[in-house]
Amino acid sequence: MKYVEQIKSLLLAFLVLLSIVFTLLIWNYKPEYETIKETQIEEVLVGKPKDLQEVIKPYRLLYRQNDQFYGTVSSTPLKGLYKHLRSWQVYEMELIKNDLSDSKMNEMVRTNNRITMFYNEEIPLRVFSNLLSYNENEIPDASFTRLIIDWSNVENSDQIQLLFLNTEKRLYYRAYASVPDKDYFMEKVIEPANDYSQYVEVERDALRSLYVAKDPIQSARYRYLAEEIKPDLFKKILFTDLKIVQRNIESSQSERFTDGTSLMTVDSQNRIINYVYPTAESIAPIPPARLLIDSFNYINDHGGFSMDYRLSSMNIGRHSTEYQLFVQGLPVYSDVTITRLVTTWGENRIFRYRRPYYSIGSVFQRVPRELESGEQIIESLRKNDNNLFKETEEIVVGYELTQEKSEEDTDIIVLEPRWFAVTNNEWTRLSPQEIGGDEFGLE
Repeated sequence: MKYVEQIKSLLLAFLVLLSIVFTLLIWNYKPEYETIKETQIEEVLVGKPKDLQEVIKPYRLLYRQNDQFYGTVSSTPLKGLYKHLRSWQVYEMELIKNDLSDSKMNEMVRTNNRITMFYNEEIPLRVFSNLLSYNENEIPDASFTRLIIDWSNVENSDQIQLLFLNTEKRLYYRAYASVPDKDYFMEKVIEPANDYSQYVEVERDALRSLYVAKDPIQSARYRYLAEEIKPDLFKKILFTDLKIVQRNIESSQSERFTDGTSLMTVDSQNRIINYVYPTAESIAPIPPARLLIDSFNYINDHGGFSMDYRLSSMNIGRHSTEYQLFVQGLPVYSDVTITRLVTTWGENRIFRYRRPYYSIGSVFQRVPRELESGEQIIESLRKNDNNLFKETEEIVVGYELTQEKSEEDTDIIVLEPRWFAVTNNEWTRLSPQEIGGDEFGLE
């Protein structure tokens, strides 16, 4: 036992030294981590994203000068007018009247040196302000259905008036705008109107007037190739985790996709996608401006405005927004095939989304058509359905869409021009007399 104490001391020293070595090793240890690769999120688009002004479009421009009406539905003049709007400095917006009568509205439209822009739905001023250079911070929480541009004093003062009319709520807001280049404005916006179609005002007792083309409408029946937007693209857009999405074929023309919380159905006969996320349903109020922007951003984020879709309706209580298909400046309607994008907003996200998954391709056939003049249509409507004449909000030329198969079993979209009466966002075909020519193809 002579060396026990020395052995203990040596063992203790060894343990202390070993502890120091381990500590130094831990301090200086640098593990070789693998480089973390960023997850690439696939961007899925069904079309090109659009600017807000391409979706908030009027369906008609109506000019009043020299006691005559001239109108157009062409997108080209509208695009030019919107370009001018962006360059104007708008100021002094104020409420002028909150009990506007129908007769006063008619008078405002028929006043000389004015352009009236007709919209299908109430446009929130706080949304439309994105298309203007507005010099004031506070924008009224209001909306309009017609925008009247009064250029009576532009040549003397470089100033125009903007009259925002809400035909439903009978409100009238006025603002002023400075025009930076009045000569260019007159040359590019006003003077071309002399070559547009002549329109006539159809007055109705104690009602707003209707405005229709004076002469017969020269149009055409078109046949287009139908192009399909693959439903799988919408599956990638609408579901967050594709690994858990299950597919169920219900019939040869219907299938369902679900991840347990949301459902997408595909109607292959009519090319309709219908998506619903039930848990997002909400009855909490949503301001009109926010509802419009949320629905626009949702569709636009995946390029969902794949054709010329324009705002046509909003139901604030139901949180729904609809966008109508237009072709060559005319609205497109159908008894069977859906021609609208419909969204219902929920609690901070989409609740329901319904849309077509076809696109109109190249035109390969054109058949001349001549529709009756607006005056003839009005006269016929007065005689045959005076109630509809009194109740209708608008008389327009549009296309009726049908589908057919070619001899090669190719899907064809047929657009037939017709007169329509529009009331509460619902359309009624007026079946005008049509005079056609021989069919011929377009190269």
